[in-house]
Amino acid sequence: MSWFSHSPTPHRVQTEEEAFWYLNLTSEQQSAYEKFHEHLQQTSALLAGHDDRYTLLRFLKARQWDVGRATTMYQNMVNWRKEHRTDEVYQTFTFEEEEAVVAHYPHFYHKCDRYGRPVYIELLGQADPARILEATSLERLLDYHICEWERLKRQILPACSQLAGRPIITKCVILDLKGVSMKSFGTAAQRILRAVAAIDQDYYCESLGQMFIINTPTVFRLIWAVVNPLLEDRTRRKIAILGSDYLPTLTQLVAEEDLPACLGGKSERQDMRTNIGPWTEVVLQASSSGGAAVAPAAGRQCGDSAQGGEGRCGAAVEPQAVAVAADAAAAAPAEPAPLPPANG
Repeated sequence: MSWFSHSPTPHRVQTEEEAFWYLNLTSEQQSAYEKFHEHLQQTSALLAGHDDRYTLLRFLKARQWDVGRATTMYQNMVNWRKEHRTDEVYQTFTFEEEEAVVAHYPHFYHKCDRYGRPVYIELLGQADPARILEATSLERLLDYHICEWERLKRQILPACSQLAGRPIITKCVILDLKGVSMKSFGTAAQRILRAVAAIDQDYYCESLGQMFIINTPTVFRLIWAVVNPLLEDRTRRKIAILGSDYLPTLTQLVAEEDLPACLGGKSERQDMRTNIGPWTEVVLQASSSGGAAVAPAAGRQCGDSAQGGEGRCGAAVEPQAVAVAADAAAAAPAEPAPLPPANG
C-alpha cells in the first residue's frame, strides 16, 4: 500500500493493454464513442483538427465514458481554443526568454519508451520557480506551455505513430526530484502548478500515459500535500512513485540505452533545447489515400529565436498531421510486434 493518500501502487508499470486502451475498446465503450461522435456531428459542435477518433476517445475516457459529461468537456475545450486563439498562438508566439526559462526549469523530450511513446523529462531539483517568473510572466509562460502541447500533438506524436506503426496518443513523463525541498514548492511554484494543471487536465486530457516520479526526497509527503489537490483521480492513477533505486522499475518501460545519462541511462545525447527523438529524424509521408506529408519547414515557430534560428518546435506541421499519421498507423497489421525484453 502507498504511504500517501489517493495514490496508485508506487512501483506499478503500465501493461501494454493499459497503454493502448484506445485500440482495445469494449462494446460499451465503442457504443459510447458512436453516440458521442453522432451527437457532436448533429449539433455541429465538432472542431476541425480536433474531430478525429482518438481526440474524441480521450474526452470520453476523461469523463468515464459519460457522453453528456464528455460533450460538456469537449465544448469547453472548443470555446477555450477559440477564446485563447490557440492556433494563432502556436503559429506566431515567439519566446525570446526561452533560454533563461530553460536554465531555471530544465525540461526536454528524450527518445521513446518501449511502447513507442515520447519520453518527457523534467529535472525539478534544478528548477527555480521564482527565477522563472523573473525571466518571464505567468501569462507568457502559459503561452509557451500551450505551444509545447501543440508541438506534441502536431509534430511529436505523429512522428512516434509513424515509427511505431500504430497510433501513439500519449506520452511517458519522468519527474526527477533529486535536490527538491519544500522551498521548491513555494508561492511561485504553486501559482505555476495551478495554472498548468488546469490547462493540462481540462483541454489536453488523457494525454498522459504514465508518470514516474523518481528520487523522491524525505519531504515528499509535504510536497504531495501541495500537489495532490490539483490532480484528478484519473491522473493520480497513472503516477508511479519511486525513490533513488528507480532504475529496475523505470527500465521496464524505458530501455537503458534510451534513458539519458543524467538519469542513470546509457544515452549520452542530451539537448534541452532541440530535444532528441524520431520527431527530429523522421519525415512523415502522406498515407496512400492522400494527405499532406509532414516535413521540416522554414518559418518562425513557437520557441524559435527572433533571429530565425531553430528552437524547440523545430518543424512546421499541418494540423491534419495527427489524423494522417494515425490513419497510416491504423492500417498496419492488427498484431503489434512484441516488446523487447525489459533488460534489453
